[in-house]
Amino acid sequence: MSGRMTLTENGPPMASLPMSRRGRRSSGTAPASGLADAVLLIDKPEGKTSYETISAVRRLTGAAKTGHAGTLDRFASGLLVACNGRFTRLARYLLEDDKSYSGTVKLGVSTDTDDREGAVIDTRPAGGITREAVISAAREFTGEMMQTPPRYSALKINGRRASDRVRSGEDVALSPRKVTVHDFIIDDVDLEGARFSFRVRCSKGTYVRSLARDMGDRLGTGAHLESLRRTGAGPFRIEDAITLDGLGAYVQEGGAPVGRGFIVSPAEALRDYGRIIVNTDARERIAHGTAFPRDGAVKIVDKKGKIFIIIDETENLIAIADVDIQKWLIKYLAVFAE
Repeated sequence: MSGRMTLTENGPPMASLPMSRRGRRSSGTAPASGLADAVLLIDKPEGKTSYETISAVRRLTGAAKTGHAGTLDRFASGLLVACNGRFTRLARYLLEDDKSYSGTVKLGVSTDTDDREGAVIDTRPAGGITREAVISAAREFTGEMMQTPPRYSALKINGRRASDRVRSGEDVALSPRKVTVHDFIIDDVDLEGARFSFRVRCSKGTYVRSLARDMGDRLGTGAHLESLRRTGAGPFRIEDAITLDGLGAYVQEGGAPVGRGFIVSPAEALRDYGRIIVNTDARERIAHGTAFPRDGAVKIVDKKGKIFIIIDETENLIAIADVDIQKWLIKYLAVFAE
């Protein structure tokens, strides 16, 4: 499921769909204005994998390739940050963002995948559970902790996915990983239905399925994740995202009937990084992969990290670089000059 991967969640860092071998877009779709090289906020529907969703984004926008900053399981819905064209390289930087989710947990039933799509492996009575017990357990799973990922996950063991190893009959044991759950809020407890609804904000690499499983163990009932929706990723919110149907309408009708709020400029997508605004001479130097002097910087916004984005005075992204501000040493990590 679910971190810039998912509480589900957090799958592989980026999936990318290349052009055909001859360099032509296999869909035959002409690039949609403003979409073929852009960061897009997509509302992934239930029932589609993240790969199927970005395949649809690539087809609809005519992008040469499309990547995403954090997968969602097939049964989950919500915010998928898609990176099109030359900006697929941004995905690795967006993966570091915290993620926010809402969902429901079913008590009394455990599955082999820790979610509703798995086979039932245990059932236990849940009639004695109280709202106070659920809220108290959620507090115990707030903060920094060691979490064991689901056996059915995209995490790789010696180059092969854990889920593939389990399906082939291997006994897979994944090591716990350090994660942080910033907020774990219980919205409602349905005692009769033996389920509760929640909201979570967590770090990269956190699995919400594991939270559901561990909550069930703590309560003594067992549990699995019944529904999941990603509502936020870093600075982005689901309210600004567009559905695949909406994206199709946007492309077909030249922007109608929806606005452009789902299109994010690369500089805005990387707002949490320090930035260096440069003049025209510096821009030309960067385009050729050469260093530029400090006086080529019109403005420096230092956010105390090593990674900076380099933009021009109209906020066009030129490069991402590892920068030592004091010594003025610049190592380009990615250059986007056209």
